[in-house]
Amino acid sequence: MGKRGFTLIEVLIAMTILSIGILGVAGLAGTVIRSSGYSQALTQATNIAQEKLETLVSVDFSNIQATDTATARTDLRRTCTQTDFTASKPVYTCVPTTATVTVGGKSYTWGYTVSYVDLDASGTASENSDGLKRIDLTVSWTDAVWRATKSITAVTMRTRG
Repeated sequence: MGKRGFTLIEVLIAMTILSIGILGVAGLAGTVIRSSGYSQALTQATNIAQEKLETLVSVDFSNIQATDTATARTDLRRTCTQTDFTASKPVYTCVPTTATVTVGGKSYTWGYTVSYVDLDASGTASENSDGLKRIDLTVSWTDAVWRATKSITAVTMRTRG
């Protein structure tokens, strides 16, 4: 007579739809976890880059591209070599003696390049006549989830004054 309820087929269809929805959400959870880890590492790398750029401000303008392995500040010890001899834009690559920074169990490496800027467009960049250097500081890390090396580069300009 007028008994109302769900049939077995209706229950199976409802459970199938629910299962598909749950699987979709579970798939998104993995992506969210990976993205969250990458965002955290990117934030740490950006903080390290900012801190190192601020530290480099304490180095004398004329010595920012020079090797210094004896300074009292061990975080500023570095080996620099000229890697581009173009007169209009000489470039020096510097590798810090302590190039590895560990934050939260993750290791980051950093280094920087110094490029002279030819302000007066004379064809020759000089720290004496132009008085401007560009510093490109790169922080790299290995992302275990994505299985790749990631990096960021922060750029600043440094004047003689």
